[in-house]
Amino acid sequence: MNCEALSMADFGLAAAAAVLTEGFSDYFVKIPFTAAALLRSATSDGVDLAESRIVLLDGKPAGGLLIARRGWTSRLAGMALVPSARRQGVGRWAMERVMAEARARGEQSMVLEVIEQNPPAVRLYEACGFGQVRRLVGFERPAGAASAGGPALTEVDIRFVASLVSEGDIPNLPWQLSGETIAHLTPPHRAYGRDGAWAVISDPAAPEVAIRGIAVSRGAIARQEARVSGLLGGLVAAHPGRRWRIKALWPEELGNVFAAAGFARTELTQWQMQRPLQ
Repeated sequence: MNCEALSMADFGLAAAAAVLTEGFSDYFVKIPFTAAALLRSATSDGVDLAESRIVLLDGKPAGGLLIARRGWTSRLAGMALVPSARRQGVGRWAMERVMAEARARGEQSMVLEVIEQNPPAVRLYEACGFGQVRRLVGFERPAGAASAGGPALTEVDIRFVASLVSEGDIPNLPWQLSGETIAHLTPPHRAYGRDGAWAVISDPAAPEVAIRGIAVSRGAIARQEARVSGLLGGLVAAHPGRRWRIKALWPEELGNVFAAAGFARTELTQWQMQRPLQ
């Protein structure tokens, strides 16, 4: 097996997007990549396209790894191998390569999320030394479900909610729910609050609305779950006819806030994983 790794930026974003799209073509969730989408991930998720890698097997593109970076932490934001390159040890080789590069940059840990229902991927990351932090779950609420109204919502700057998330008391939040990620969201995303609870959502004019982050003001910790559930109900009432969802990124131990607001848990789950590097 003759493998080498190239910088995604040097390989070319359009060509890299094609490799990633092929690698995810039979994945649980199909992800069509474009050059523009990769550039957006650099802004929103901290993906470093110069340190992300395209892997070549015997000179041919075999897969890609997206590497995000913040401070002393790297995140494997995505890894996909094209079907013809699987079960040959390429994934293990690529993981060892990007972990060695992260160590050389002085980073202290690497994190990732992996779909629990994908045992080969889970086994790969465990073999590379990653340990489970927590299970992550998702929720959805169909369009047309009734919801009580209640007090009016207040719209605020997304960065205000991001600051509350960063100051919150939930340790080691998944990367995509962190204050740093939320702070980079822009319109048509919107942020609303009510009774000391706050949420950031995707475009409320779209048929499906995603909840991107939730926070509770420090002065509103009492009745925290009830406040968040009330806010979620208010969002549904204020935007009727929309489907609502949160991806499988929400810590399982905090899922009661969605169930109390009439959301149903989805089947797909993920493991949040972490590995010390130094």
